[in-house]
Parts: sequence; C-alpha cells; structure tokens
Amino acid sequence: MKYLFLALGGVIGVIGRYQIGVWISDWNSTPFPWATLIINVTGSLAIGFLMRYLTGVASSPNVRLMFVTGFCGGYTTMSTFSYELVNLFTERQYGLGMLYLGSTIVLAPLAVLAGFVLAELAL
Repeated sequence: MKYLFLALGGVIGVIGRYQIGVWISDWNSTPFPWATLIINVTGSLAIGFLMRYLTGVASSPNVRLMFVTGFCGGYTTMSTFSYELVNLFTERQYGLGMLYLGSTIVLAPLAVLAGFVLAELAL
C-alpha cells in the first residue's frame, strides 16, 4: 500500500514540475534557468511546511510518504539544478552561474524556514 501512496505523490509532483517548467519557458527567453530555481524554492517551501505540519498533526506514515517523499521527490529538481549550473559555467556564463548558485543556496533554505513558519501558523 505504501508504494501506491508514494507513486501517487510522485506522479502529482512530476506533473506539477513539468507544467511549471512549460509555463515559465513560455515567457523566459534568457539563459537563466528560472523554472528550475522556482521549482527548487517552492519545493523547499513545500517540504519545510509538510515536514513540520504533518508531524504536528495526526497523519499516517503513508500520507507523509505520499507528500514528502513522493510529491517533493517528484517535484524538486536538484539534479537538474546541478546540470544547469555546470552547463552555465561550461558555456562561460560565469556571472549567471554564480547568480544561480547563490540565489538557490540562499532562497531554498529560506523557503524551508518559511514553510516551518506557515506550518506553525496552521497548527
């Protein structure tokens, strides 16, 4: 049964990731990987909220597995982030690469913290 919860969360996360990527690529004409940055930051916000909220309320292990491991695992894109960062540097886009690296490192943990705060407010 746990694999069904995991798969359901993963499918929802992957579809969400894809749709946001398509939506952002429709308006982003720069080499800066906005879609991946936005997905990583919102995924960090989601995992921060879910980890804090789901441990603060009575939730089953299957529900936590579905949302945290399934959804967040399917949605977030750290492997894509790593590839795009290396790609920016190999294309000698050093300024954009440093901007991307710095903004991801700063904004993603701040989003996790914001998720904690939102969960506290929801409890």
